[in-house]
Amino acid sequence: MLFSRNFRRFFAFSSLLWVFLAHAEGIDIQSAEVQWIDSANVSLTTDFMVNLTAALKEAVERGIPLTFSLDLGLIQPRWYWFNRQVLTWHQERRLSYNPLTRVYRYSIGGLYLNFSSLDEALQALETVKAVPVHSQMPLGKGEQYQAQLHIELDTSYLPKPFQLDALYSGDWTLTSPHREWMFTP
Repeated sequence: MLFSRNFRRFFAFSSLLWVFLAHAEGIDIQSAEVQWIDSANVSLTTDFMVNLTAALKEAVERGIPLTFSLDLGLIQPRWYWFNRQVLTWHQERRLSYNPLTRVYRYSIGGLYLNFSSLDEALQALETVKAVPVHSQMPLGKGEQYQAQLHIELDTSYLPKPFQLDALYSGDWTLTSPHREWMFTP
């Protein structure tokens, strides 16, 4: 009886510890929202949390840039045929560090911001506010769409030796679970 109770406590504690450790490193999408602008445009607002592994922090501090990919899709569910993909959007955001000037740089395309600490640069990376997204097909007002959002560290932008390491090491894998929700313009 005592062994059974202690075993259950140990199992419950180890399960909670495993859940905590599983979420300690990675990307967690905390909120995501798509807003309708007009029949061909929507805007994306999302907040997510990036928890870098020790290997990734060390890589950034040694000057290796990290590129994060954001992917958004809108699917129109149809009961009479296959679902229709009405929107696909991809954006790359880069986090880098210059060891000579001791400045962290966060960039989207040609736009960039400089920060004095890694935490400040990560805060800028983790916030997407009202980014306009153009749809390939017109969106019908009042119709229902399924939105899908996924964020990951794109290892194809790492230098080649690190790409090989990323294939075999979990330290270089950062990805979010696919976030799905229904959206009605």
